[in-house]
Amino acid sequence: MLSWHINSKFAIDESVVSEVEVRFIAEGDDVTLVELEHRIEAADSEAMRAAVDSPGGWSGLLEAYRAAASA
Repeated sequence: MLSWHINSKFAIDESVVSEVEVRFIAEGDDVTLVELEHRIEAADSEAMRAAVDSPGGWSGLLEAYRAAASA
């Protein structure tokens, strides 16, 4: 679990409550499922959700990790 206090403009904002929970679940000898849950409570939470749900957000970041791990 990690938390950050960054608003939708990616500036530090102590009023933002944002937690990211990452779970690693063994599914076999060579397979691990990674579950990621991002919870946001902020005045501009919809803008933040749109930013992390964009191609440059979590999906893009996780794809870059996947590609690096596969290399």
